[in-house]
Amino acid sequence: MNHDKDSDALWNAIHQIEISVKNSQNDIKKLFLHSVRHEIAIETLNKKVDAHQQENRERFNRIENRLDTVENRLDRVESRLDNIDNRLNNIDNRLDNIDNRFDKVEETLAIIVNHLKP
Repeated sequence: MNHDKDSDALWNAIHQIEISVKNSQNDIKKLFLHSVRHEIAIETLNKKVDAHQQENRERFNRIENRLDTVENRLDRVESRLDNIDNRLNNIDNRLDNIDNRFDKVEETLAIIVNHLKP
């Protein structure tokens, strides 16, 4: 009878080991599935990040192109303003010359008038 008890105890122990192995296998499967889900989630996030980075690069390129266009326009406006400033300086110089000539004419006329006075 002892033999039967030992045999039953052995089979119970084997059965418990089988249950423990199955539970471990189930836990490993769950862990594997969890890991796969994380890998899929990470891959999906990486794809989204890459897409957003590409979209942002395209936006920045468009903004940079617009800024280049505005900068070119400003350069042209600045050049035009420089030309206008140069023209105004030339006009101012001419007016100064005319003013000097009128002063000389006025002085000459004053001298003539003074000589004509009795």
